[in-house]
Amino acid sequence: MWSKTGVRILSGVIGGICVLFLIFSGPDWLFHAAVVVACFLSLHELYMTFKQETKWQMVTLNYAFAAVFMAIPYLTAGTYPRELFTFVLVLYLMLLMICSIFWNDRIKFYDVSSSLFTLIYAVLFLFHLTFIRSMEHGVVLVMFPLIGAWMPDTFAFFAGKFFGRHKLIPSVSPNKTVEGAIGAVIGSVISMLVYGVIIESYFGLKAHYDAIVFLSLLCGVVAQLGDLAASVIKREYKAKDFGNLIPGHGGMLDRIDSLIFVTPLVYYFILYIPVIS
Repeated sequence: MWSKTGVRILSGVIGGICVLFLIFSGPDWLFHAAVVVACFLSLHELYMTFKQETKWQMVTLNYAFAAVFMAIPYLTAGTYPRELFTFVLVLYLMLLMICSIFWNDRIKFYDVSSSLFTLIYAVLFLFHLTFIRSMEHGVVLVMFPLIGAWMPDTFAFFAGKFFGRHKLIPSVSPNKTVEGAIGAVIGSVISMLVYGVIIESYFGLKAHYDAIVFLSLLCGVVAQLGDLAASVIKREYKAKDFGNLIPGHGGMLDRIDSLIFVTPLVYYFILYIPVIS
């Protein structure tokens, strides 16, 4: 009989192998398709958590505009034109408000605001993965948000399990510990430095270790904030997990909550501060 920790580790290893295949062996379109699927699954899990899945007018609108937002870079040569993005966002919000006018008995202003949140949180944040993948040396760079999100989570889990004594923020997540948080930051630094060595050894690129250390420290903190932010949502709606898609982890959002916060951070960091050359 597998323990919960054993199931968590096994599914994590299998998932990690699949992600590595998508990045280094799979074609570009398959990676982008995987991100799109993750975004739609996250939208679905949020609607289920918010108990809004039966409000078909709003849900349909959200799925449609999620697809539009994710299609913009492919329709505009890999860019996100400010004017087009603003137009689509304004149109989306206007249509949401119109839904609340014609179906006011079912769709309240709360639904409008939560729907806007789901689109930004589950789609726009995470879709930065495709922006990173589309950059020069994107195959190498896209590993930074993955390492910066999942390695702190892994180190925090084991540091908290073996050394955890002091609760971090029990009102948000009762199992998180200060020791686990410290382990997360240390693990982020170690993991990214190791990846820097791999980059130089196997990809023939120069790693800028000062920038990598700075980025790893930021990721070690922000990854945990992403996890805690998801915990705030689950506690508000009295949900243990967002779903049961991934054994030992829960739903898609339970696995990528840290990644949702870390991905935009990494994108805007490497946009202005090179980590490789």
